[in-house]
Amino acid sequence: MASLLARGLDRINSLTYTLLFLMLAAMVAIVFWQVAVRFALPPLGIIVSAPWTEEAARYLMIWSIFLGGSVAASKGLLIAVNALIDALPAHAARYTRLLALSCTIAFLAVLTWYGWVWSEFGAVETSPVLTISKRWLYLAMPVGTALMLLNLLSVLIRIALQPARQAESHQ
Repeated sequence: MASLLARGLDRINSLTYTLLFLMLAAMVAIVFWQVAVRFALPPLGIIVSAPWTEEAARYLMIWSIFLGGSVAASKGLLIAVNALIDALPAHAARYTRLLALSCTIAFLAVLTWYGWVWSEFGAVETSPVLTISKRWLYLAMPVGTALMLLNLLSVLIRIALQPARQAESHQ
């Protein structure tokens, strides 16, 4: 089951990396256009209105943050304070890591649940300029936290299934 989860997550993470790259590229292009419309084109006598750029860039940034958290979780790059774990003997450090991962997974489960509930409220709102349902914006939280949760669950399973001596040598 662990290898099945890992293979599935590898596919999801690959798709997430690609989507994140495209979103960041789109955000850069949109912000570039916004700057050009505001500062570069008016002195040339070209007046263009692009009110959608600020809102689109903001929504892409929000999605990028949550998907980026998922990417960080998949690579073990989430912020952590390891001073205590590094000071412990290997056996105790392993169980402390498992406890920390379990707490983080529980927290992400709560965030995923409440993010989904919150996205239901967004179904009745529309964004002012793009006129899309705000549910699409609010879904960034449950989607991103669910992906983080799955990635950390995979890490937890891998650490839990490692023989104790092998786990000690990897620390």
